Amino acid sequence: MLSTLRQPRYLGLFALMVVVAALCGLAGSWQVIRFSEKHDANRQLRLDNRDQPADIADVLGPATAQISNGRAQKFRHVTATGSYLSADQTLLRNQSVDGDVGYVVLTPLRTSTGILIVARGFLAQTGAATTSPPVPAAPSGPVTVTGRLQPVDSKADRFGQLPAPQVETVNAAAQAGRIGAPVWNGYAELLAGQPGTAGLTALPEPDMSNPAGGAEEPQHAAYVVQWYLFGLLALCAPFVMAAAERRRNEAEAAEQAELADPDAPPAPAKAATRSRKASLDDRLSGRA
Repeated sequence: MLSTLRQPRYLGLFALMVVVAALCGLAGSWQVIRFSEKHDANRQLRLDNRDQPADIADVLGPATAQISNGRAQKFRHVTATGSYLSADQTLLRNQSVDGDVGYVVLTPLRTSTGILIVARGFLAQTGAATTSPPVPAAPSGPVTVTGRLQPVDSKADRFGQLPAPQVETVNAAAQAGRIGAPVWNGYAELLAGQPGTAGLTALPEPDMSNPAGGAEEPQHAAYVVQWYLFGLLALCAPFVMAAAERRRNEAEAAEQAELADPDAPPAPAKAATRSRKASLDDRLSGRA
């Protein structure tokens, strides 16, 4: 087989397979990194979802000088004390909870350090989407609320282009412009039973099976094995092909030798086959 492998075409094939194996190894190593990143991201989100609530200003900094856009603190439990601004309330449209389509009620909460957009709960759509449903009133006076932090969206909320007071996204900059005060780059989904949830459907707990989204951790682990296995198969391919070619050449040589000299002793494999056939014929003749 070594003589076969030393042929130029096999040397070229082996060089090509080394390149393929190297690429597979790089892809597998990248998947190792992706697996580690996904594991760390999921772990952090699960920890944030179980952390003790902290003041919104401590988590994101004052609304006038924020230290985060809220994405790194997703699901972090935060608290805020202030008064609801019901006049600036909006409805986030095209939301779904438990199979029902409707709105998430967004009511700004004015605190001493800025405005926090609060998602008080879900309101099912009962009529046409061209009209907004009546919304249970938010409590008046000071309240302290606890919720899960969510990052805001940079996409335009289309306020004023939709039936009032509907919006398409939670856009902090747009909300700040309408309210005329600094708004945090993160909004809070109220936990069940908090002030402001009365009359609304509580927003569901997030799915913690794969909170970072995308491919799940076992998928990345499977990709690691897959790419490294592809690399190993690429390296083995020239040896397998050379062995197959050698066996084929030996079989063809044996057939040509038999055709050239029919009286020559058959090849060991064929001799064994003929011996078994002769034995079977003898047994059949004896039975006859």
